[in-house]
Order: sequence, then structure tokens, then C-alpha cells
Amino acid sequence: MELKKYQRRVLDEVKTYLLELAKQQAAGNKHAALDAWENIRVPGRRYVESRNKLGKDLPTFCLKVPTGGGKTLLATQVLGLIYGTILEKRNGVGLVLWVVPSDQIYKYTVKALRDRNHFYRFSLEHAVSRRVEVWEKHEINRLTPTQLSSSLNVLVLIKASISTSKKEMRKVFADSGGNIVMHFPAEDDPDAHKALKQRCPNLEMLAEDDERGEYLTKTSLANLIRLQEPPIILDEGHKAISELARDMLQDCNASIVVELSATPQKNANIICRVSGDELLKEGMIKLPINICNSNEGRWENCLSKAKLKREELEKIAEQHYEKARREIRPIVLVQVERTGKNQREAGLIHSEQIKEYLIQRLGVNAAEIAIKSSDKDDIEGINLLAEGCRINWIITKAALQEGWDCPFAYILVSLNNTGRAQTMTQLIGRVLRQPFADKTQRPGLNESYVYCLRQRADSIAKDVKKALEKEGYEEGDSSVVDKSGEREAVPKQFSFFRNEFKRLYQPFDGKIYLPRFCIRNGNDYEGLDYFRHLISQVDVEKFNYDKLQWNLSDEMEKAKDFFYRATLGQSKLTAVGQQDSGYYEPDDVVLAWLVASLPYEHFSFKQLRTVVENLTERLCKVNPTLKGHLGLVKFTLRNKYREFIESETDRQAEAAFDRLFEKSQLCFYLECVECRFEIPSSIEIRSVGRLRHADDSDVAKSLFDYAERAGFNQYEAEVALVLDKHPEVLWWYQNKVGKENFSIQGFRKNRIFPDFVVQNGEDQKPVARVVVVESKGRHLGGNPDTDYKRKIAKRFTDIGKKVSWQKLGEGFDQHQFRFQILDEGLYDSWRDELKKMIEA
Repeated sequence: MELKKYQRRVLDEVKTYLLELAKQQAAGNKHAALDAWENIRVPGRRYVESRNKLGKDLPTFCLKVPTGGGKTLLATQVLGLIYGTILEKRNGVGLVLWVVPSDQIYKYTVKALRDRNHFYRFSLEHAVSRRVEVWEKHEINRLTPTQLSSSLNVLVLIKASISTSKKEMRKVFADSGGNIVMHFPAEDDPDAHKALKQRCPNLEMLAEDDERGEYLTKTSLANLIRLQEPPIILDEGHKAISELARDMLQDCNASIVVELSATPQKNANIICRVSGDELLKEGMIKLPINICNSNEGRWENCLSKAKLKREELEKIAEQHYEKARREIRPIVLVQVERTGKNQREAGLIHSEQIKEYLIQRLGVNAAEIAIKSSDKDDIEGINLLAEGCRINWIITKAALQEGWDCPFAYILVSLNNTGRAQTMTQLIGRVLRQPFADKTQRPGLNESYVYCLRQRADSIAKDVKKALEKEGYEEGDSSVVDKSGEREAVPKQFSFFRNEFKRLYQPFDGKIYLPRFCIRNGNDYEGLDYFRHLISQVDVEKFNYDKLQWNLSDEMEKAKDFFYRATLGQSKLTAVGQQDSGYYEPDDVVLAWLVASLPYEHFSFKQLRTVVENLTERLCKVNPTLKGHLGLVKFTLRNKYREFIESETDRQAEAAFDRLFEKSQLCFYLECVECRFEIPSSIEIRSVGRLRHADDSDVAKSLFDYAERAGFNQYEAEVALVLDKHPEVLWWYQNKVGKENFSIQGFRKNRIFPDFVVQNGEDQKPVARVVVVESKGRHLGGNPDTDYKRKIAKRFTDIGKKVSWQKLGEGFDQHQFRFQILDEGLYDSWRDELKKMIEA
């Protein structure tokens, strides 16, 4: 699964922090996490320090991502970043704790991480490039030292199982049998046990008598965890706020804690935030939520309306399948008041009662109905997304409140006669996820629906909004549409070109075009294609291997040191060079692994093998001791090989890009359909709040007649408001991310999606100058990605300077196009820079 733009942004921000953290740790900084935070984060975002029970600095940060945003997927990628930076010396092996808050989430997490076909498992294996083993607490006693030193072992735990105050109740603290004992010294070696205790003072001991020389470590899972100093993934981190929970994390001697939360606590170290609007733009969630209230107050009527809506969506889904060849089967979640065998009480709606009504009165086939409760689970082991699955109705009370994930769930029916909204709103998150994390061309399949018995629909809307806030969707992120008593989908709302601007473009049928790079061959033009025009010119034989001077002696020593400590549990400790060669991977195996772990589909296997062989040959010359020991630093090599390939590919692709420019083959030509972008004359909006100036006045120069505040982050909103007040701006347009929006192809694979398009004007008429602006936040200014965009911006501007109509097309003579990068910088200096861009 390809990562979304916001996910790549999150990972870039985390990587920036981890690289700075690794730098601070390497310098011996005892406050590395705090100082790294202060060095790279936006000023004013406070960091709360923490230490583990070894007294070591404990880096802790939180990813704030709303429900449906892919927190687990991000966590798998973050683990790869951790093992590539601050834990690089561990070579991708060891122990990871994955702590979840509930049994439901526990089951889902274990199942997903164990399924080799699930994208979570694929993402984790790809991120760490190691064999992954997933363990539950009851089976961890089978973990051997060899497994611990040759694969990444993820132990999934429920928070309550290790954070209870009664240690005697916790199995992780119990003296264990099985293979756990193999991780500790022999019982008759007190000196080794004493050494362990000195290295790890919070180990629990069965014997500790210095006078008699008696030392014996308890062979428990808790002690094994303490010795491993594992990274911890803390799912739903806001639920681990008690002093006991925090003490548990510290007692594990964690090396780093990554919290995942939609609604983090106030003192959380939030390293990055994802808004609901970002999820909506990327097609991750189904919004708006359409609410229908049964005015008659009869649950039968409410259920009938839901059935009609499901049938309507099913027809739309069939049309979608004909075109997209992706099956979507709309599912209805029905929330009742009772599910127990002996709970069919008068006046309370029971699951069996609903099932009978669906079958007998509404004609639903029994095979399409499932009940999910604490004592009956008709969906256990069933893949609800599989073609051929017949389940269309799931009846529950509260069993699906968290941890359950099925994007086919479109309709929530709350049959709650008591008038309490809490139980209904707890299920809102279950109908938010978009199938395949991709918007369809059928609007009805991009929204979700709620039917309930509450009499006041406005009250329901407020309750649902509160529920969305609990799922991490802040004010302005999402919309709730009240459609009481209606069965049709909510009418779409659109924003259009302002009339005063539309008239200016009548000579072009009211259309506004922006140029894209195109390639000219004689009288023929075609859009610039990354693979056809650039990658085809990359020759791996011309990579600059001779420039490499990587000294890996420190990495080799660190790897050996770690290797020695990882084998501390052997009865006799031996030097690394004298240990069984079985602990090492032969060089030819490592070389094959390196080739397979390089994610470059545009290069053939033969080309990648050539690169790996040439790089390894060069490195062995620079580092003579490396030969025969590649396995000790395989992850360091993988990371450096990737950096080298990307750098050399960019170098040659840039050279090919520049040659096209120098030969005047790279140009603008708006009469070529591939070489232009037409700004749509209307865009869909949700009417949840306008962008306004500080004096509460509306913006006046937006190209469209409605500018949504929810579509801007704080910095982008400030940029837009400055543009709106500038006298030389005729109109401005906020560009979005996605294949249907304006993008610029450079010499790297991923396209650039600028943030703003600005048309200069004079006397209410356009002048021949259009500025394309990419705004960069403070934390992104000056990074390699920004430098790359500046290079592309320069070429865009060079080509766009007063090009003749023969190049652009008739009607565009002497038109200027410029692409500018705007850094937020410090204080308000970006405002002056923006004015210079407009007035230049």
C-alpha cells in the first residue's frame, strides 16, 4: 500500500527528530531527547522529559492521528526509522513491546501483524528488513536466544496485564520455565548473575547476598524485557496516563516510547498532528455523516429506512464495480439494548428481535445477518471484505466499540429508546473508514449514514460532533448533515469561480490553464514522464562508486559489542571472534538479502545486483575487515546503499532533466492536453466555516466564491490572508493534493503539489504574470526536499519567463509563469518574502 502524503509528512518529521536524537545520544547528552526536540521542533511546543529505571533518558513522543488515519501502519514504519537511527547497532533484531488497551484491539493487532498478507505485516517487514515474529504472552516462553538475536520479535500485550498494582497477579513477573531460562546465566554461575544485576539494577532477584556471594536472577519475562531495553509502541496512549501505567513503561527499561492516539493528553509530547481534513483529502474517511431521525419513534420504521438506504448503496456499489472492478458491499451496524440469552425484556430492543424482524418482515436472508456480542460472535474468523461474503447486517450492543475495523460499514442504526446518546456515539468511528482508503467516483459511497430513534435531530447532530471529537476530529475538521426523514444522499455543495473573475476569461471559454513541463520533439509535444524521459537515461554502470569513503570501523565495533551483550545468557561468555560462525550470515546470503531489500522497481534485478556487488567491492577495499562480516552491519549497509542509489539516480536524472532544458526540449505548450492543467470551474465544499480575516471580514480575492477554513493549516491560512490583502494580487487559488489537482513533475518520482497559484493584476484585470507558491513550515525549511523543490522552481521560472505564444499557444503571448518556495522562517520574515515574490 502506497503511503498517503500526510503519512509521508509524519514519517519525515519523525525521522528528522530521530536523526537529531541519534546525534545527541552519540555525543553523550544525558538530555538528548529534550535537546533534540528543542533543536528541530517549532518553538513553544513543550517537551516533557522521562527516564527509565536505569536512569537513562527515555525519548517519548506521540503521533496524533484521528480514527481511520492509519496509526498502526505509521507505527510499523516508525519502528523501521527507530532501528535505522537510534537503535541502528541492534541490526534490526531483538524485542519490541506493542501495548494495547483492550482485548478487542489486542485480537485485531495480533491477527493483523501475524498475517503475512496483511499490509501491516508487510509494512513492518519492509521497514525493518528482518524476519518478524509476533508473540502473545502465553507463548513467549518458546522464544530462544537464537530467535532473539536473528529476528525482530514483537510481543503484544494488553496494558492491564502488566500495569496492575499487585505484582503477584502478573504472570510476566513470575519465575518462568521453557526457553526463558536460556536467556539467563546458569544457576551455578553467581558472578554472571551479579554482573547482570550491576548492569540492570531493577532486575528482580531470587538471591542477592553479597557476603555469601549468592546471586540468582529470577528467570521471568519481566526480567527478560528489562534486559532487552525494548522500544515500546503504546496504542491509544491517552489511556496510559496513570502514575502506575507510566511507572510500568519506565520499569521495562524502554529505549523509546511511541504513543499512538487520536486524542492525546495535554502533557503528551505531540511530535506531529494529522487533521481530519487531511484524511478526507486523501480519501481515508467517509464524510460527511448523514443523520436521519425516525420521527414516528418506531424502531421498525427506522430499520426499514436503513434497509432502503442499504439497497440504494448496493446499487451504486454495483455500478462502481462495473467501472473500477472493486467490490464494495455496504454493511449496516444495528445497535440494540440487549443481546443476552435471557434478556428479552418488555420495552427493551433485543438482538434476536431485530434478526427476526429483518428476516420475517423485511425479507433479509438469514445468512446476511450476524450477531456480535460477548457470548455470541457470528463474525469470528470471517473476512468481511472477501468477495463472496454474504454478511450485510451486524447486530451488536457494544462489542464493536473499539478495535474493530471494516471499511464496508456504511450505516449505523441506533435503536436506543432511552434517549441516551453515549452508546450510539461510541460506534461512530466504526463507519468512518473509506473502503480501500480511496475515494470513489460515486459520491454516495464516500459518505456515512446514521439512523436513530432520538426525537431531536439537532441534538443528535451535536452528539455526533462530540463523538467525532473523541475520535480525534477537531472543530472544523468534519461535517455532520441533518437529513431527518430523508432517504436521498445529501446534495453536494460546490464553490464556483467568482463572477468578476469568470468574465475575464471569456475569450478562453471561461477556462484557466496552468502549464506543466512538456517535451518537444520536432512539432510533437508530450508531457514530461519520469520513467520514459528521465529514468531511461540512468546507467548504473556510471554510478560514482570510487567517491565512496565510508569508514565502517565504528559500526563494526558497535555491532560486535552489541553481539556480545546479546549472548550474555550463555553459560560461558566468549569473544565475538571465537563464537560459532552460525551466528553470522555468510556474505553471499547478505548480498542476496541486500539486493532483495532495495525497493526500486524501475531497475532490473541484474542492475540492482550490479550496484550491490560494486558497492560491496568498493567498501571492502576501504574497510578490509568487512569481508566475511557483512552480516554484522547489514542494516547499515542497506541504508547506505539506498542513500547512494537515490543520490546517484537523482544526479543522473537531474542531468537528463538539464539536458532537455539546454536543448530547449523542455518547455511549456498549453495547446497540448498532456502539458496543461485546467483549474476546475467548481470544487466540492462542505460549508463548515469560511476563511476570514482577523476583523471577521470575508476574503475577497479567492478565485472561488467560498474558501473553506478547514482546508488550510494555520500557516497556509496566514499566507492566504496576506495574498488576499495585497494590491497586486488579482486572485489566488489554493491547490490541493491528488491526481486531479495541479502538479509539477521534476527529476524525482513524486510530483510536487504547490500550495497556491497567484494571478497578478492591475486595475481589476490580469497582467501577464502568474506565481505558483509552495509554502514550507519552519521545521521543513532548508531540508533536502526543499532544496530539490527550489531547483525545480528555478527551471519552471526560467522556462516561464516571457515565453512566446508559439510555445504556450495562441492567446498566451508574453505570459510569465514563476514557481517560488516560501519558507515560514522565524517570526514574520516570510511575509516580506511573499510580498517580494508578488511584486518582482
